[in-house]
Amino acid sequence: MPKLAVMSDPHANLEALSRVFADIDAHGVDDVFCLGDLIGYGPQPQECCDLVRKRNVTLIQGNHEQGLINIYHLNGFNQPARDALRWTRQAISDATYEWLVSHPKSHVAYGCRFVHGTPPDSATRYIWKYKDTMATVFAAYAEKICFVGHTHDLMRFTSKNGKASSPLLLPEGETVLEPETRHLINVGAVGQPRDGNNNAKYVLYDTDKHAVTVRFIPYDIKKTADLIRSHGLHRAFADRLW
Repeated sequence: MPKLAVMSDPHANLEALSRVFADIDAHGVDDVFCLGDLIGYGPQPQECCDLVRKRNVTLIQGNHEQGLINIYHLNGFNQPARDALRWTRQAISDATYEWLVSHPKSHVAYGCRFVHGTPPDSATRYIWKYKDTMATVFAAYAEKICFVGHTHDLMRFTSKNGKASSPLLLPEGETVLEPETRHLINVGAVGQPRDGNNNAKYVLYDTDKHAVTVRFIPYDIKKTADLIRSHGLHRAFADRLW
């Protein structure tokens, strides 16, 4: 049975993304999924896109990809984020732009659903907004396992017999998932963690053991922060990496 790597929100942070791929390579992974927001905030969008394309990663469209292609979604961002996306459009090639906008808002494989925000296919809705009504979220899709990003946090929810849990801790290391229960896994962020720990985050899913392993990956934060400032992007995008 395959082992999967699932990441989200690299946000044009090549230092973090490269270190995550190095860790993936050390774990005998069979397939890799990125849940969107490959671009936005960060200083190396073209390089990150090139790396993900080279690695043949299955990419899901995130809200930052939507903001890149749709003025309605772009206007939903604050001014610094809008400015970063406009800068991003100038920093990537036309071919990369076309590649970014060609991806779906959800994907199903290995009996799992992959989506950026909230299933079945929202790139913009945050899963934590449904923490008190999670049963309706689980009812909106059929798969037993769903992986989401967007919040930049690590958490999980479960559903059994139509009843959903409150948010549950998803700690570093291995969590064995109860096989007769449905699970929604919020995988954290590669390029802009917001959970109080500045390491890049991603998860491994062992389909044979039915276990999720959260990986914390250190990287050269200063190098990315310096590049953000040198490109004239908002300094907050650099400061919050720490």
